Amino acid sequence: MNGALRVRVGVHDGKSHVAESYAHAPYHYLPLIPRDRDFPLLTIVNSSGGILGGDELDARIELDAHAGVMLRQQAATKVYRSIAGPARSFCHFVLGEGAWLDYFPDEIIPFAGSAYAQTTRVELAPDAGMLLGELVTAGRLARGERFAFTRLTLDVQCAAGDALLLRDRADLEPARQQLENPAMLGDATLWGAFYLLTTAPVDATLADDIDEILGAATDGWGGASLAPSGIVGRVVGTSLDAVRTAFQLARTCVLDRFPVGGRG
Repeated sequence: MNGALRVRVGVHDGKSHVAESYAHAPYHYLPLIPRDRDFPLLTIVNSSGGILGGDELDARIELDAHAGVMLRQQAATKVYRSIAGPARSFCHFVLGEGAWLDYFPDEIIPFAGSAYAQTTRVELAPDAGMLLGELVTAGRLARGERFAFTRLTLDVQCAAGDALLLRDRADLEPARQQLENPAMLGDATLWGAFYLLTTAPVDATLADDIDEILGAATDGWGGASLAPSGIVGRVVGTSLDAVRTAFQLARTCVLDRFPVGGRG
């Protein structure tokens, strides 16, 4: 199954709106919902309920200059057992000058025997920025599937013009790696990454505050630091709600402290 989604968000009378779109099953999206004092909400839907081995999903979201969107998924990404090779997903975000994108998808759940490769590429024009979260569980824990997947590859890239500012790649193979080693994931049942991606200068005190927020996650451990593209944070833990809460607090901190455009 090959799914495709193309959405271009423009600006009219100071308000962001969907200017162009195309969707091929199982992808589609819900109408843009305005939100008071925040970005309008755009929700991505995968009508198949999950991803099978051999599936290829390709999404491209473009924001015109000074557009702003809060992008969310309707549900968690369930990756089923792979029989016909790995499932692959490519998300390409292109942000025009002064545009802002806020994307915190629900968690990835790799089922036993699954193989999944996800690439996220962000291209920033001057003064554009993106808040990005990524959450992964160790599997279907209620069924005893902890680190029972075959392989999971996550690749986050951020570029501005011809310069690659950030590449953050994880390649997990439980059968080959000792993921339960305390030096790796230990007792954690989920892990996540938090990114502020921007070409604008970022105050070190903001990175320190994000570090403190993620480090205080209940039933978990975390931290953050400055990066060439903004801020990169990490959290590992045993409570999905606690990590989500930490990400939301970090998101609020950035929106309150960093010059974010594209609202309304």
